[in-house]
Amino acid sequence: MARFLLMTPGPTVVDPEILLEIAKPVLNHVSPEFDSIHRETLDMLRKVFGTGGNIILFPGSGTAAMELAVRSAVGSGDRVLVLRAGFFGDYLADAARRVGAHVDVLKVEPGKGFTREVLEERLSRTEYRAVLFQHVETSTSVANPVAELAEVARRYGAITVVDGVASIGGMEMRMDEWGVDVCFTGSQKALSTPPGLAIVAFRKGFEPRRDTSTLFFNIDKLLAEMETTRNYYLTPAVNLVYGLNKSLKKMLSEGLSNRYHRHQVMAEAVQRAMEALGLKLVADKKFRAHTVTAVYIPQGVEWPKLYSEARKRGVELAGGLGELKGKIFRIGHMGETTVNDVIATIAVIERVLVKLGYSLKLGRGLEVAQEALSKYGY
Repeated sequence: MARFLLMTPGPTVVDPEILLEIAKPVLNHVSPEFDSIHRETLDMLRKVFGTGGNIILFPGSGTAAMELAVRSAVGSGDRVLVLRAGFFGDYLADAARRVGAHVDVLKVEPGKGFTREVLEERLSRTEYRAVLFQHVETSTSVANPVAELAEVARRYGAITVVDGVASIGGMEMRMDEWGVDVCFTGSQKALSTPPGLAIVAFRKGFEPRRDTSTLFFNIDKLLAEMETTRNYYLTPAVNLVYGLNKSLKKMLSEGLSNRYHRHQVMAEAVQRAMEALGLKLVADKKFRAHTVTAVYIPQGVEWPKLYSEARKRGVELAGGLGELKGKIFRIGHMGETTVNDVIATIAVIERVLVKLGYSLKLGRGLEVAQEALSKYGY
């Protein structure tokens, strides 16, 4: 395979050390040895999510985690509010409708997020069982202020369900402190593990809804398996759990605050560089994520050519989704991505844009990014 810098907002770069861990011999999933690894992994995940509550770790994608999270919070006849800041808000709304909930969707234009005031105005008029939203809306690189929104929802008696797929491991989450009742993610983004693991976390003291209409998402049996894998229900993805365990140890060794700061610095370097090149960012400044940056493609440049030319130079970027398809490109800078990866990516974007006819001064984005990194001692 060609050597690529995987600068998409998922999957992300996986350290070879993690890949070697995954290559170890398969253990019996009900063995004492694997049960110990599994328990240790759940304990480390609690630290990352900021909860003393239950964690469910099972085979699946972020979409599977989303469905379990939604089913654990709402059911048939419940009225729920989805805060849609982009493409993946539609996933949340669809998941809630499929369990029979009455769904209201509050939308903002691309690049905007939600504020305390907007949510409070809506909740003061209508009573909801739950409020569902993305921490980071991957399609627009918008980050919603989770602590503020959860506080408002709690004050109005609504459960808070947060999609942390593009944030957990790269941006701070304090479920217990902020009052986030349910949060979910997948293994393939800022947790720096290959795709295949779904993770749902519950606030300490939160009692998930028991949905008996589904076989796979049986909360009681899944929670029993989390107590010990000897309470077998679903076969764990044994080797991926090895990898996640190792990745979490690396994260905690780095220090979560240090890790979140690194993500903030990489985001600032990328975002300042893109603006220095005369490109417009999708997300408003007050709502910019630290894990992904969405950028409008300049006039006269086509996404397929931008993608293929960057790929020829060893950098894999992501395109737009939904209403932004063909209009933007997205740079992932999370997990094991380094500041050197960011610099290399900016250099390739500069060269590709020049090749495709966009007028810019080569090195201008790099200069601004280097200044941002140097400011923080990187």
